[in-house]
Amino acid sequence: MTLSALILAGGRGRRLGNMEKALMNCDGRSLLERTINILDDIVDEVLVSVRDEEQEKEFEAYACGKQMVRDSYSDIGPLAGILEGFRAAKGKYIFVTACDMPFIDPKVVEFMFRCAEDHDAAVPLRLDGSMEPLCGVYRVEPMLPLIEMSIASGKRFILAPVFELDDVVGVEMEKIREIDPELKTFININTFDDMDKLDICQDG
Repeated sequence: MTLSALILAGGRGRRLGNMEKALMNCDGRSLLERTINILDDIVDEVLVSVRDEEQEKEFEAYACGKQMVRDSYSDIGPLAGILEGFRAAKGKYIFVTACDMPFIDPKVVEFMFRCAEDHDAAVPLRLDGSMEPLCGVYRVEPMLPLIEMSIASGKRFILAPVFELDDVVGVEMEKIREIDPELKTFININTFDDMDKLDICQDG
């Protein structure tokens, strides 16, 4: 079975002064390169979602030769990038993550693919029972038309199409903690304080 992964990198990093989060330095590599390297050993293809041609050119040196897909909709958030990633994906299932989640555990990714097998999706459940759509695995065939419908109807939050799927497996966080005890997979970088706490350099 062919498996895909999509890295969402098209955000504008407004809480970081419009810094390109994907290009921030983490242990001597950009966050984008780090994430690609993690996923490359697990899936058959890695796709990188970018917002426009300018960003694609800026990321070219960091994308490790991976296919980049540009948004066809502007200013509607990550669902635009998810749409293009699902349109381009060759895999039956696709793992979706963000470029600002640099500590993904590959064993968690593999576990999520196993959970999704024979279902429409497998999505982590936070402790309050809500879904974490990033770090989820989705079956492309049923999900793609639902993404298109969600955007067309103005429902532009990431979970809108997921709520319409017939067969979603909710993966309890405690199950994931058995693999990733500190749940580092779900750490993301949104502010300068986050960068300071994680000791991440600000230079690309």
